[in-house]
Amino acid sequence: MARIVWSVDPLAVSRLGQAEAAPPLTKKQLARIGIPAHKIPRVQQELARLSADKTLTHRELVMLADEITGLLL
Repeated sequence: MARIVWSVDPLAVSRLGQAEAAPPLTKKQLARIGIPAHKIPRVQQELARLSADKTLTHRELVMLADEITGLLL
């Protein structure tokens, strides 16, 4: 049983039943600021999650996109 519990992603479970938010920045915008193509979908997912409360400005989202890219493998 412990193996099942430890293999479940808590972030994914917390999003169950919620509609997926639209990403605040397009693929073209992310590519223009230098995000590698293979990282764009994951960066868009994280930005959509972070911008769900509508408190971040466009400039802050661009800065976050750059930081998220640095954290991804």
